[in-house]
Amino acid sequence: MNTLFADVLQELHEDRKTGALFVTVVQSTQYLVRFWFENGDIRRLSYGPLRGRECMELLDCYDFGNAIFYDGMKTPFGADRQIPRTPGFISDLRKTGKTIGALQVALVAARRNSLVPVAA
Repeated sequence: MNTLFADVLQELHEDRKTGALFVTVVQSTQYLVRFWFENGDIRRLSYGPLRGRECMELLDCYDFGNAIFYDGMKTPFGADRQIPRTPGFISDLRKTGKTIGALQVALVAARRNSLVPVAA
């Protein structure tokens, strides 16, 4: 069952989540779209070598598969200042009608870098 991509981002934003959302791209098996959240705000966005605004411009060109959210994972880099505020980003994505497939959630163990799967 597909879900509006914007609805997933909205839920992460409203729940003030910190973590990483990795989304597969139907047209490519080489890269994932990666969103890094801090307290519900999108702090970093990448797709392969593309970052920030460059990545945002390409989101409209692709279809998306499944996604996994790593709850508690922190961004390995600082925030990207080129990304617009999260509510505006979500609003723009909502206009595209883009969807994602199944969403899985994994918890990141605080003392180890291991992942603990949980039911979505």
